Amino acid sequence: MFCQGFCIIPLENIHAIAGAESTTTSTTTSTTSSSPTRSSSPIVREVIWVCLSPACPASFRRSLSRTVQATLRYPSSQSCTSIRRAENRQEVVSLMAASQHQGVENLVRVIELCRDPPLVGAVCVLLHDLLSPSHKVELRLEVLHKCLALNTAEVIFRTLKTLSADGLGAIDVCIHPAYQVLAKLASKEPKLAVRARLVGGVKLTHQLLQAHSKNSVPLLPLLMVAKYLAKNSTNQMMLGKEGCVATLATILSSVPKTHWAKIKFIMEVLALLTKANYVSPRLAAIVRANGHSKLQAVLNCFFESNVIRLVRESGLQRVLALLDSWEKVERRHQVKLIRGILSTLSHVCDSKHGRKAVLSLSGVEIVQRFIQMCPADKRFDNNLASATNVFLKCISKGELPVASTRGAVTFQVPNRDSSQTPSDIQGDPSGLDVDSSEDEGEYDVEAEDEDVELQKDFKGFSITTEYTPKQIREDELLKFTPLFPELNDFQVQSSTKFKDSILSSSKGSVREGVSVANAEQYFIASDSTRTLINFVKVAYPDMVGAQGSSQLEELYEKDRKVCRSKAIATVERVLHPEVYLERVVYDLDYLLETEDSHQQLITSSASLPKPLSNLDERRVGKMDMAVNHLNFESRFECGNLRRVIQASKTEYDLILNADVNSSHHYQWFYFEVSNMEANTPYVFNIINNEKPNSEFNFGMKPVMFSVQEAMEGRGMWVRTGYDICYHKNHFSRVPKTHDPTRSKRSAASACYYTATFTVVFPHAYDICYIAYHYPYTYTRLKAYLNRQDARELSSHVFYSNQVLCHTLNGNPVPVLTITSKNNIKDKEVIFFTGRVHPGESNSSWVMEGVLDQLLRESSISNQLLDKFIFKIVPMLNPEGVIHGNHRCGLTDEDLNRRWREPNPALHPTIYHSKALLEYLLSVAKVKVRVFCDFHGHSCQKNVFMYGCSRMQSWWPGDWEVPDDPDYKLLPHLAQKFMRTFSLWDCHFLIERAREATARVAVWRQFNIPMSYTIEASTCGCDQGPYKNNHLTTKHLLESGEELCVALTHLSCSSEVLATQFKVDSRRHERESRVASKRSLGDFTQEVIFWSSDLDEDELDSDADLDLDLYGNV
Repeated sequence: MFCQGFCIIPLENIHAIAGAESTTTSTTTSTTSSSPTRSSSPIVREVIWVCLSPACPASFRRSLSRTVQATLRYPSSQSCTSIRRAENRQEVVSLMAASQHQGVENLVRVIELCRDPPLVGAVCVLLHDLLSPSHKVELRLEVLHKCLALNTAEVIFRTLKTLSADGLGAIDVCIHPAYQVLAKLASKEPKLAVRARLVGGVKLTHQLLQAHSKNSVPLLPLLMVAKYLAKNSTNQMMLGKEGCVATLATILSSVPKTHWAKIKFIMEVLALLTKANYVSPRLAAIVRANGHSKLQAVLNCFFESNVIRLVRESGLQRVLALLDSWEKVERRHQVKLIRGILSTLSHVCDSKHGRKAVLSLSGVEIVQRFIQMCPADKRFDNNLASATNVFLKCISKGELPVASTRGAVTFQVPNRDSSQTPSDIQGDPSGLDVDSSEDEGEYDVEAEDEDVELQKDFKGFSITTEYTPKQIREDELLKFTPLFPELNDFQVQSSTKFKDSILSSSKGSVREGVSVANAEQYFIASDSTRTLINFVKVAYPDMVGAQGSSQLEELYEKDRKVCRSKAIATVERVLHPEVYLERVVYDLDYLLETEDSHQQLITSSASLPKPLSNLDERRVGKMDMAVNHLNFESRFECGNLRRVIQASKTEYDLILNADVNSSHHYQWFYFEVSNMEANTPYVFNIINNEKPNSEFNFGMKPVMFSVQEAMEGRGMWVRTGYDICYHKNHFSRVPKTHDPTRSKRSAASACYYTATFTVVFPHAYDICYIAYHYPYTYTRLKAYLNRQDARELSSHVFYSNQVLCHTLNGNPVPVLTITSKNNIKDKEVIFFTGRVHPGESNSSWVMEGVLDQLLRESSISNQLLDKFIFKIVPMLNPEGVIHGNHRCGLTDEDLNRRWREPNPALHPTIYHSKALLEYLLSVAKVKVRVFCDFHGHSCQKNVFMYGCSRMQSWWPGDWEVPDDPDYKLLPHLAQKFMRTFSLWDCHFLIERAREATARVAVWRQFNIPMSYTIEASTCGCDQGPYKNNHLTTKHLLESGEELCVALTHLSCSSEVLATQFKVDSRRHERESRVASKRSLGDFTQEVIFWSSDLDEDELDSDADLDLDLYGNV
């Protein structure tokens, strides 16, 4: 209550309040039964004067003046006097909005205290008028902000709920104006749905919809408010239980066909309610974990009933009829009405019952007609995309045209049964070890596995008792002493040195057609790389050490017309598959199974010289007369291409290979293409991507290398392609998880996605390489380290390159130590790791930039090496890198989900890296100042970091200890010194699903506050000096070098930094929230063609809402 003791009386007794000597004889509904006092009269007098002012409609003033005319002879407050003297509505609004008059506050107070429906209606009429677009914008906003600050919507709901206790008829007089005000406030009050439910507003709104289903006057604002209430998932459950779907279906069948505004809001509410047509897998998992099987059955029955009710009430017929006659819809409502229809159909088609009903009502044909007739207006683009999505959901999905969903390359994992489920799917007993992307904020197919984690019962869970990985015994740790020569008089044991056993024997090998100086070094390094399959060549760009362009390369500006044509082509291809060639021109499975593959190879495996070489320069300019199509090859290090199907003369469908031993993780590609014609546009469709969105939809281009260009002195990777689009296709995708609840739903809606781009090759019969991002092979790393080993460094610099361990296939893993020989006992350690995810090649480029800076003779390197010992494991997953994997190694496990308790047999690189940290802290007693794991991010721009904040942890126990003041130190430094870095994209959340990642596991187990993941975009920047440009290898190397510059300032405290660099923490937090919302908003939604083109703010603008509420003012 705003004013305790204020007496609430009927309207007919208002005149008694104004008299100082009058007494109230009417029955009151207040908890206080005494007569009102003089102190209350100014409030009511203000309301009376406002209601009689020019701001109120003339008809209402006439009806009210007779009742309150007696009050006019009594003195009024100063604000009432001011309002009475107002000569026009605009002046009244100004006075009401003025803080000294408290006009809005008094109106809200009366609504809260009053129990007379006509007076409530009168005040709501006035508030509705004050919010009218006929007033100046600044005045309207002032009134609106005051209403929001006073929780006016909640007050109105509470008052209406109280007044309706005598029956809904008692509030008929105030329903229309009250819900007009609510409709205006609902769009600006994000928590209204929750607050309304708590005071009974949700049920009341549905009851009023039922009561006024044929009353056109209050129906529109009721539907508008229902739309905002239905955006809350709990309210969706409540409204569904109350039969709101049936109510809306009834209204839809009875509302006049010309009342398009009402129909529009009906469809938008239906779209929200039918969205909940299945039990959330997370909710179902929690229910199962707590043994509520009956509740789960009830939830399944309830959620499914929303779609069933719509079908049963013939609502689906009406929805399809509206879509079929969409051209008759008033132009102003067309886009939003069609959006609501298609959203409803999309949700209906998520269930088997709904799809069956749509098919029986010829819904596919109706949707198909809309796709063919959809206007070319930009506003309809996402409606076209949504219609395509509905079409794809309804048709029979095709199987991916490969022999098996499992990848073409397999490996017998030691010490594991062939029937044993990989732990990234099974999860460990604690429920913490969950395979989901460290690309936090990015929706990934790995996020499906978070449902496995939620099946665990976390009741009474405690980090201190449950998060207890086995400690390595001290005698085991002592075995790692040789890997710390800097702590043992800088003596490096020869047995630990990282060297290629074939180095000496390979030096005399003849390499034909190669003129680049470091090519021989690369060949030597490649000879010792162990592989699971027989590679047929060394890729030319890797051989010559190709980098990206030194020039800025702008992001691609997507052409909406191209996206529209792709949408229509997708539908046409499903309807008329016979017009496509469907000819297989490259098949990795076949090549691996048979030795008789001479016809498929440019150079047969039998004639290949050993060790591997490259003959591309000999082949350039020569046409393959045996075929009339492009030739492809991917059997080289980092290569990934499984199958190519020619769809037309210049269009090819490409299928990527899954990770080794896996049926999933499709994103990275790297292949050779040849036998092309010059200046001919070739279309490449990569048809088995898993992620529902990609940076290909936000400006990214693939990279291409031309051998002909290299022979002419321009050997570099360049961004290439146009008509780039990323969209859903009709091939069904097998869900990753084995949970029956999720698989049943996923079987209906899980599809692959197509990344399509067009390339015009500059030269005829060239040899070109196309990749997702700039490749960085394991052999390139070895060749780089061999060159560093051969360098003569300054006498005060200590550098060692040792073998940390061997991979499951026997490849050595290097660990580097870099420091100066001065004051070694006083130094802290900086520990870097990288390339745990093989498809994130950009992380290796950043890591090379770090190594270049540290091993360069400069003041920066001298400062760093004098203060710190650098321990660096540059490539944690060599096997994944060698074999062109995207996510995993050889065990179908995300190694960045194994840091909590790695298995030394299955995850040797993680086990040994973690052992180094434990040795430093437990045996050597050396402080680790910074731990940083290098990654690439495929769904966000810029370079940024993730850190660990106790205050932002999922576990309440972390909140009891304050954050270390240095936990944000390195990101602040990076913002100052790194041109590609964005502090506003950083976050410091500790999520339960990421407890087994390197960043969180190292932070928690070893108590290292400055434990980070650094992410570099595979795309480009949207801020800073490289805004709207791709990140090239130059920028990635530069980022590594500038990170070292930032590290030189680690001695600064966070307080000094805040002053010196003027870091605005409030802006950082605000921008971080914006960046998080942007990232999640872009990539968690199932995007069909062009997500960024749908401007929700434009479609739901204030002007559009005002036009529905007020008409043309």
